[in-house]
Amino acid sequence: MININKKKKIELINKLFIKYNYFYIIDISKFKSNLLFNFRKDCYNNKIKFLNIKNTLLKKFLIIKKKKKILKIIKDVLINNTFIMFTNNINNPAKIIKKNKIFITNKYYPIFKAAYVNKKFYIGEKKLNILCNIKSKEELIINILLGINNKINNFIFNIINYNIIKIILIIKNLKKK
Repeated sequence: MININKKKKIELINKLFIKYNYFYIIDISKFKSNLLFNFRKDCYNNKIKFLNIKNTLLKKFLIIKKKKKILKIIKDVLINNTFIMFTNNINNPAKIIKKNKIFITNKYYPIFKAAYVNKKFYIGEKKLNILCNIKSKEELIINILLGINNKINNFIFNIINYNIIKIILIIKNLKKK
């Protein structure tokens, strides 16, 4: 039987899974208070919901909500302390994790465990760089707009230069006459 606090936490987790498109699972258990404060601040500034959760509760949630496929994929990373970062931005959590890496007792923390991004799971520390380099929709749109802007600027510049050259040639011809 699940007590009231656990039921509330399960409902909170459910709301977060519904509200956010992506989630990252990490371990920051060795962070001291100042490091944790800075990490949480980065999460808050980037609109990332940050949640500390017990592995058994997360497993119960995934079973209750019939998300057994997810549990099957991530069960191996649900060891030690687990923190979940929920976001609607693809790569901000990865960048924050990478930015806050620090060597503590023979390991770098935070430890990246897993992420669910673009309907794919990324498991293990080696996938963090891949996640940092994935472009968000906003970044792709900006790149496209900048490319279009450059083409338009070049086109206008060429038209202006062509017209200036024509005017100069006309003035030279008028001077000769």
